[in-house]
Amino acid sequence: MKFDLYIFNSYVPEFDGGGPELYSKWLEQAELAEALGFHCVWLTEHHFGRFGGMMPNPQLIMAALTQRTKRIRLGTAVTLLPLHNPLRIAEDMAMLDIMSNGRIDVGVGRGMDWINYGAFGADKDTAQERLEEAIGVLRDAWTKEDCSWDGRFFQTPGPITVLPRPVQQPHPPIWMTANRDASHFRWIAEHGLDLMTIPWTLPNLDMSRQLIGEYREALRRSGHSGKVLGLFPVYVAESVDRARREVEPHWIHMRRVAAESRGGQGTPEGTYEQLAAQDRAFFGDPEMCREMLGKIRDLELDQLALQFAFGGIPQDRVLDSMRLFMTEVASSY
Repeated sequence: MKFDLYIFNSYVPEFDGGGPELYSKWLEQAELAEALGFHCVWLTEHHFGRFGGMMPNPQLIMAALTQRTKRIRLGTAVTLLPLHNPLRIAEDMAMLDIMSNGRIDVGVGRGMDWINYGAFGADKDTAQERLEEAIGVLRDAWTKEDCSWDGRFFQTPGPITVLPRPVQQPHPPIWMTANRDASHFRWIAEHGLDLMTIPWTLPNLDMSRQLIGEYREALRRSGHSGKVLGLFPVYVAESVDRARREVEPHWIHMRRVAAESRGGQGTPEGTYEQLAAQDRAFFGDPEMCREMLGKIRDLELDQLALQFAFGGIPQDRVLDSMRLFMTEVASSY
């Protein structure tokens, strides 16, 4: 199993600072991730408000990181593909693949915040169908000399050649998100895509285990191969008491920001106690986090994406937590 860094900001200005300070922190986290041996940095597209809205365009951060890193892969988790013309996304990602010398992964999804669709003039009711069609456009754009499309949502006036071509052949890996609907897990497998899922947002790991099993079984039936990435929050400190003392206030901030993004209508994210009791987060000292790593082993994840920064955790603590995880937890795997 490979270990990845996931950057998604639940923005708390009094702790995170303004845009320049926040972006500097993200770059520093990614550079440390490479030095520590993380496999990939994932960045997510969100719009508006404090729940992710400080990163409306991951490609811009990725472009900076192509010049600041040499080994670590860079990916979107996710690009909200139904909001965009997929040809433009194909161009952006091909350029990034060249600038990074073939280190780009493309994660796509429809997102869950329907305000994005209204603001950008997109139709939320057809978002899933638009997403599925757009994946085909991406593949054609990267692999066909003359690309033409006459679909329900995307059309070209005639054959076009999309440039530049990506370094990775036939194209950068495409990942797609699924979390609760078994049919989505099967669709991803049947179309030969890699799977992204978020086990910690479900009530227990058994649900994720069953859904990931649906994906792997569909892969087997369809003759495809595929990888599975699971996302979890993490905070590691020298002691259990210190971890809770340092992270719990920021987890509360994160939940408040999430609730704000939904107009105050519920917070699906669990409390610190719930996540710790239900094995849904890597919170605690290195020993507890090693135990948690053992508990998720039978999910058979190929990549574990870890969110170290949330709710305004100070940068020095984020970096210390990253170091402790890689030296005291991941090294035992």
